[in-house]
Amino acid sequence: MKRIDDKIKEIEKKDKSNRIKYIGFIIIIGAFIAYAIFSEQAKKKMGDTIKGQGVTIKGQDVTISEQNKKLEKQNDSLRDVVEKLNKSQTPIGFWNETNEAKNTATYINYILHTGKPEAMDEYKATAIEKIQLTETKGNTVWLFCGYKNEDQINKDQVSDVIYRKDVQPDRNSVPQKYDIVEAKEAKHTYRNYANGNTSGKNGDDKVWPKNSKALVLDVKIAGTAVFIQIKF
Repeated sequence: MKRIDDKIKEIEKKDKSNRIKYIGFIIIIGAFIAYAIFSEQAKKKMGDTIKGQGVTIKGQDVTISEQNKKLEKQNDSLRDVVEKLNKSQTPIGFWNETNEAKNTATYINYILHTGKPEAMDEYKATAIEKIQLTETKGNTVWLFCGYKNEDQINKDQVSDVIYRKDVQPDRNSVPQKYDIVEAKEAKHTYRNYANGNTSGKNGDDKVWPKNSKALVLDVKIAGTAVFIQIKF
């Protein structure tokens, strides 16, 4: 009887051991499945992250490309400015830049310019011709210049002669055609000259400003009164 009891106990002991092993096996299988599921989710999440980063990088590539294009355009513009500046520092470049403006004041500044780059005499003569053209911007007007005594203006002088071709002019001398004169004071101007007088006031929009420079286009003398046609 004791032997049977021992046998039963031995069987129960083996059965208990088998149950423990089975449970352990189930736990291991469960842990493996959980790890597999977690790994798959992590892999998917990483794939989504990488994909998102790929989209971001692609977007950054587009932005960088656009910035590069803008920088290239800016560089081209700067090169154009530098090239134009370099050309303008030569005598011919200085003239070309002046001539492009087609403006009376610009031509006068060219004629009076001293220093570098040089204003060449041949182009000074051309500048005087250009000022007389109707398409050159400026105001063509008449005004009373003052009273003369021989070759001087000695009364009511309104302007100084500051340029005369090939000579150093007397500032008080009677203006000559193609002289450049400078206003001593702001002066109202007139449209016409007739019979020893000016007529047809131009109004405030045609005031010759103080210190403004102008090219003398014509000179009329009535007795001792001097009238000049100028363009400024």
